[in-house]
Amino acid sequence: MASSINIYSNGLIIVMLIYSFTFLASISGRIEERKQMRMVMLGSSPPKCVNRCKGCRPCIATLVIPPHTNKGLKTITSREDEGYYLLSWKCKCGTKYFHP
Repeated sequence: MASSINIYSNGLIIVMLIYSFTFLASISGRIEERKQMRMVMLGSSPPKCVNRCKGCRPCIATLVIPPHTNKGLKTITSREDEGYYLLSWKCKCGTKYFHP
């Protein structure tokens, strides 16, 4: 009878070890996924626009592109990147923009 209890406890220990290793592997996999997600995100994130639009609703985060500036008499060379604009986040309500 003592040997059957010993076999039962050994089997229980083995099952618990397998379960714990499986559980730990899934947790570490999720942590790695989160690290990779953080690395993939480039640039800034939108601001939280809660109470930023002076009572206007809905107040939503909007990506704003500044107007293209005129270069004047300067000629544009092929090396200049015309597509480069500084982007910024603003809070928008209707047609009005607010600083976050």
